[in-house]
Amino acid sequence: MNNLNNVFLTNMQAILGDNYNEFLESLNRPNEKAVYVNENKISVEQFKNCADFSLSQIPYEKSGFYVDNIKLGRHPLHHAGAFYIQEPSSMFTVNSYNFKGDERVLDLCAAPGGKSIQIANRIPNGLLVSNEIDKVRSSVLFSNIERMGLKNVIVTNDTPENVCKAYANSFDVCLVDAPCSGEGMFRKGEDMLSSWNPSLNEMCSLRQKEILTHANNALKQNGILIYSTCTYSPLENEDIVNWLIDEYGYKLLPIKHNFSCGINMPEAARLYPHVVKGEGQFVAVLQKQQENILCPNSLAKLQKCSLASKFIKEEFNLNLNCYNFKNFAYYVKDVNFIKKGVNYVSLGVKVCDLVSKTIQPFHNLFTAFGNEIGKFVNVKSSSAEALKYLRGETLETSLSDGYGVVFIDGCAVGGFKMSKGKFKNYYPKGLRNF
Repeated sequence: MNNLNNVFLTNMQAILGDNYNEFLESLNRPNEKAVYVNENKISVEQFKNCADFSLSQIPYEKSGFYVDNIKLGRHPLHHAGAFYIQEPSSMFTVNSYNFKGDERVLDLCAAPGGKSIQIANRIPNGLLVSNEIDKVRSSVLFSNIERMGLKNVIVTNDTPENVCKAYANSFDVCLVDAPCSGEGMFRKGEDMLSSWNPSLNEMCSLRQKEILTHANNALKQNGILIYSTCTYSPLENEDIVNWLIDEYGYKLLPIKHNFSCGINMPEAARLYPHVVKGEGQFVAVLQKQQENILCPNSLAKLQKCSLASKFIKEEFNLNLNCYNFKNFAYYVKDVNFIKKGVNYVSLGVKVCDLVSKTIQPFHNLFTAFGNEIGKFVNVKSSSAEALKYLRGETLETSLSDGYGVVFIDGCAVGGFKMSKGKFKNYYPKGLRNF
């Protein structure tokens, strides 16, 4: 990598000292590939038995594995939500805090969703609000949450200011994986490299402070703030942590790790590509000490959708309290956590389409509640039947009429309907990329 900015190189030499040359050499190596196993759908052991590609354990993530430099986006198990393709170093961020399992969590800068998926798996009895300010990226975020079949995630497309004001003093944990100068991702492509300039660190630092000011409003007193970046700049890392301590009285908590420590900050972690098999990361965990006097927005008034609840009971034998929102019926885990004035992409699980003349089950119903649907077809990821279904073709089955779900190696991938002995494929056309 010969086109690195001289200012960046000077900065890194000051940070790394004797390890500088080793760091430079690591930038010429290919970036690492990894997957995170979605235990909401499949156990790690089951996944290891099903995967037809090599896996090597990531030491700091029990559900994370290094994989060969192969494209897995079209793999049947990827379609089925068995795994998420994720940069390995980024998996450490969520593991920097020991979740209890019932927290209310905000992932404030969430797209494309890897850390949200990790968090949702760690809080089976909790609730996650996963926010993304960019509209297109928020759609990608919802698509990934949907594919994973997660029931405990609310997706929002809003500004940090608005979502944190609406949810003032509401969260036990807030993750801010902050927009940054991206120095730790230079190996991933020329776009990251060419967009860097000496003024970017200061610009990003100011933006991060603005986002964290809003995040502070959303956290309860004694709540946990997980702050991370994919850059090396102290302006965006240690200086931000010290600003949180000085400005808002946060307490810095120690992280258990085997990486480099923060600069004059042993509690924080720095991940470098010459030390770990992954890209550059900075992670710090802080606890809020002070109390806000802000009040959250009032609850949104949602209308129960008895039509959808009745349809789902009759067709799937599922007892779901459904609510009407933007011409869709949703399963909402906690109706008391939906606020006025927030731009929601999803309130939970999007179960039915209410636009058509006749009510239709939505794809998310099958991915999230597939294990509770009695009529099903299970195919192996290595089989021709799996590819046929993912192409939108019919499968041969003697099942009785009605709706059912297709599993790939035990993971609910999508739905179907039997009518007069004929199989109608419900896998969405936009996902059929074979």
